[in-house]
Amino acid sequence: MIDQPLDNESASDDSDELMQVIQPIELTDRDIAVFRLIHEHRYLAYGQIREAFWKERSEPAKACYRRIERLINSGFLSKGYSGRKNLNIYFVTEKSLGILKNRNLDSGIRLYEPTPYFDRSIDHDLKVASVRIFFRQFGLDGWIPERVLRERDHLFRVPDGILTLRGKRIAIEFENHLTKSMKRYQEVFDYYSDHKLYLLLLMIIDGDTKDWLVHGMRYNAQKIWITTYRELMSEQGETLFENKRASFKLSRLF
Repeated sequence: MIDQPLDNESASDDSDELMQVIQPIELTDRDIAVFRLIHEHRYLAYGQIREAFWKERSEPAKACYRRIERLINSGFLSKGYSGRKNLNIYFVTEKSLGILKNRNLDSGIRLYEPTPYFDRSIDHDLKVASVRIFFRQFGLDGWIPERVLRERDHLFRVPDGILTLRGKRIAIEFENHLTKSMKRYQEVFDYYSDHKLYLLLLMIIDGDTKDWLVHGMRYNAQKIWITTYRELMSEQGETLFENKRASFKLSRLF
């Protein structure tokens, strides 16, 4: 059998991909931002990286996938797997953390090294990261994640994130379904109702317990506002945050 010559376009594509693997990678500002976001949240899924940094590119172009693969092949990222989510997960490495440290962008926290049980709370962790990415797309990127508050600032009682808006701190709490007793939720509401550090608490619920929390708890209605994760992701800036006295559209904060 006589071998058929390669199609010129196919050969060119193969050659381009081979050259990308061989050539040293030149890091971009976007690469650095990818490292920092993953580092601060311990890990991210591919879809979150694409949503945060390649949203304007069509999926068929595979620009995000090819760049992430290059970063992995160059030792800047590593890839793991979550059996709980049936999902590939991406981590920074010593090499990429070194790049962040050289730029004072490591947020003062150590390298996260996953254990065999790293994904015990993965559903909660990934959704918190998605909430941060959601606010980021509206230009609200002044976010301090829980990990930084605990490991760098050595705070004990912290929200899932702090969003800084015009110099004011807004606490973000994400509840992955009903995970606490009524007594425990009341303690949380009491804490944020009286806390002077936070202008507001925005509580985001994944589940059907919003009305129960809105109407069943005692709290400062000037400070505590509640919505659902489903509404946040579907309604975007039109998301309605509510409490027992009033409501407002999220777009008012932008």
